[in-house]
Amino acid sequence: MNENTAIKNYQELKGECAPVFYKEIEKFFAKGMLVFVTNELDIINVALAIQNDKTEQMEQWIKDKQVIRVHDEHAISWSETNEPLMAITAVPWILVQEISE
Repeated sequence: MNENTAIKNYQELKGECAPVFYKEIEKFFAKGMLVFVTNELDIINVALAIQNDKTEQMEQWIKDKQVIRVHDEHAISWSETNEPLMAITAVPWILVQEISE
């Protein structure tokens, strides 16, 4: 496994998670690549689950509606307010989470 395909750990992924404005990532919504993570979950742990192919865990989060594809209502709201979201790439997805106060 070379450096480009190495599995990253929690701290490495945490360093890649950053706030972005919706308008900066809007094009990924249009491509169907944005995934919303509720504040009940740690977005880094969700990225790790995707990276490590934790299918059962992902299926449970999806069933519990804690991880869902971003839908039109999200996009409209975020576009209007342009508040920052936490975001991280978990190939092929871009995970986003609302920043809680």
